[in-house]
Amino acid sequence: MNQIRIGLIGCGGIGVLRAQALAKNAAFRLASVADVDAQRASAFASQYKAASDKDWAAMLRRPDLDAVIISTPPDSHAEIAIAALQAGKHVLCEKPLARTPEECRQMMDAASRCRRTLATGFNYRFYPSVMKAREFFDSGAIGDLDHIRSYSGYSASAHHQAWLHDAAIMGGGTLRDNGIHLIDTTLYFLGDPVDVQGFGTSLVWNFPGCEDNGFAQLRNAQGKIATLQSSWTEWTGYKFSVDIYGTKGCIRVRCFPMITEVIIGGLKSGKSSRQSFYFPKVHFMEKLKSYRWIVVQSFVKEFDEFLAAIEGKKSSIATGWDGLRAVDVAYRACLNSANPALR
Repeated sequence: MNQIRIGLIGCGGIGVLRAQALAKNAAFRLASVADVDAQRASAFASQYKAASDKDWAAMLRRPDLDAVIISTPPDSHAEIAIAALQAGKHVLCEKPLARTPEECRQMMDAASRCRRTLATGFNYRFYPSVMKAREFFDSGAIGDLDHIRSYSGYSASAHHQAWLHDAAIMGGGTLRDNGIHLIDTTLYFLGDPVDVQGFGTSLVWNFPGCEDNGFAQLRNAQGKIATLQSSWTEWTGYKFSVDIYGTKGCIRVRCFPMITEVIIGGLKSGKSSRQSFYFPKVHFMEKLKSYRWIVVQSFVKEFDEFLAAIEGKKSSIATGWDGLRAVDVAYRACLNSANPALR
């Protein structure tokens, strides 16, 4: 296939990182941008030598686009994605895929009807620590999966973008914000859950309809268990960890900084072995240019996998189904919450 011509809808912070990643991937060309702020879109287009459309609807009428990236707030994802798919465009949509499982299903149905690719922007899959963990997991190094323990947290703040704490835009709280990456990464190793139990609490920030802390216990069809917590009350700074336990050992994943540890237990000898991977270049660039550097690198890899999916090849991209199941876990985890506003 020739170079993929991309339209970028949403020129905010994530849109900037997406454009930077597109500039590093020769398989793609940023052809057009659109944003609710026309002046921002025009300046953005000039910087990246792309066209500027007055709005996303006008962009979708362009015949010279193969795909679009949706980097707008989640309340617009379903409407834009469905229209884009109906216009014959492939879609890579930022997380969460939508606010509710039903909106996600509508997007998936449109992709199926229109025979176009719908992908979800779960770029954590392409962080070095997660890719290294997947490599060891697939090799059978820790034996058969037994259980997974996961956590993600940071401190919400009035200084952050207000819409991140608006249930009408996000669909919920921490489980749809920082927790949605945690859910996908956990399910990337667990597989589809057949049972989801959970709770949410909202005693700290009091954002209406948004949980400060979300807890879930998941079980797959083989009876393997995962427990996870996502938090907006992690006062010590950003935390992200996924610990994968097997019958022979465990794999520990950390972001930021990027660390992967593989511990093989000594069932017979009583001694265990440990390998640690620290990714020194990533550590250096995180310090020099902040975490955004590795985000851009992960987007470059994600675009490679997006292209593979468009071409019908094997791909590690998060699909529309992956986006749906993550939102569904976030939704079901709060059904038992004491606060009726979270149900």
